[in-house]
Amino acid sequence: MQKEYKVLNKIVWVLTLLLFSSITIFESYTWGKYVLIFVCFLILLVDLIIKRGKYPIYLGKYHLFLGVLIIYTFCSSLWAINPSDPLTKTFTFIQILFCMSIVYNHFYKFENINQLLSILKWASYIISIYSLVYYGYDFIVSMMKSGVRIDNTYTNINIIGMYAAIGIVIQIDEIVRNKRFKISSIFCIPSFIMVIATQSRKALLMLIIGILLDLIIHNLQNKKFITNLIKIAVIILSAVFILSFLSNFEIFDGINSRMDYLVSMFTGKGDIGASARTRKNMIELGIQIFKENPIFGIGVGCPHVVAADAINFDAYLHNGFVEMLAGGGIVGFVIYYGSYLYLILNYLKFKNFQDETYKICVVLLVLFLFRDYALVSTYDKATYFYFLIFFMELNSLKRKKLTYN
Repeated sequence: MQKEYKVLNKIVWVLTLLLFSSITIFESYTWGKYVLIFVCFLILLVDLIIKRGKYPIYLGKYHLFLGVLIIYTFCSSLWAINPSDPLTKTFTFIQILFCMSIVYNHFYKFENINQLLSILKWASYIISIYSLVYYGYDFIVSMMKSGVRIDNTYTNINIIGMYAAIGIVIQIDEIVRNKRFKISSIFCIPSFIMVIATQSRKALLMLIIGILLDLIIHNLQNKKFITNLIKIAVIILSAVFILSFLSNFEIFDGINSRMDYLVSMFTGKGDIGASARTRKNMIELGIQIFKENPIFGIGVGCPHVVAADAINFDAYLHNGFVEMLAGGGIVGFVIYYGSYLYLILNYLKFKNFQDETYKICVVLLVLFLFRDYALVSTYDKATYFYFLIFFMELNSLKRKKLTYN
């Protein structure tokens, strides 16, 4: 019976991996949502077999967060400049709540979130390999050499790059945690290729910051902190040297130019590039929208309508904080980013540096807040899988605290 139980749990693990990978890979297809619902029903079916027909439903702060977000998004259609946008987002959030609740219900009983972190890592590898096959290696290399970015054919290339980076960060964390090299580390190669191929500045910065932050957190409670600090400094200098060396190769010309534009944007000196100029204009537009509609905004998901009219660019505002302030106003901003504040405060309250999953969750939480400076994550379904992990880690921390007391 125990063997059968392990096999069924492994099947759920595989199905959840398929679910999370499909969220990104099939996002742009009209039939993509049906794949997600079908996989969720399979997870539910296997879970019912595991629980012998009994299906207790576990609810937590995660469901409260999503529930409030759904209600507010729906209500914003009443004053939205384009009611169909918040209504569409409401349906998407309901779909997310349905899918993630099934995943939550299965993994709730586990003592830690190691299995979910493993799913994140392998999903990032699958997305990276799929992207390499989809675009073709030769095409990717030619685009990298020409400095032209890959187009958003099947999903946003920044998202591909960032999830590839997160997979590498989780893998590095496992190596640091276990103090040994794992064979799965070889899959970091296609992931790193996609980080560079997407020419995403956000992805590259997330990769660098994530690895450094992980190394620092792993040594915070170490008695040899000074020695380890020196090691980290050596690693940083080595990383700078390696990146400087690699930047001389032709295939890195594209990402080099985009990083130069990023530096120019922050220093105010030199050319910031067309992409950064557009981003700057959209952020300024978003701030103006917020000033005119500070409390409730113009409707969740609606800022792209104003952008299309004002600067002839129909897209999100390229900054999650500004997007939510413009679309949802202060109320929407507090609901969405209040969840981050809730998690941060409780992670500090129940901090446990002996818990390895706590350390990587802190790293990922920081990276997700960082990425919203240059990306709108609110409408990305995969974001809520990460939220699920953050909230489940908090549940685990609370249980351990109660057990200890």
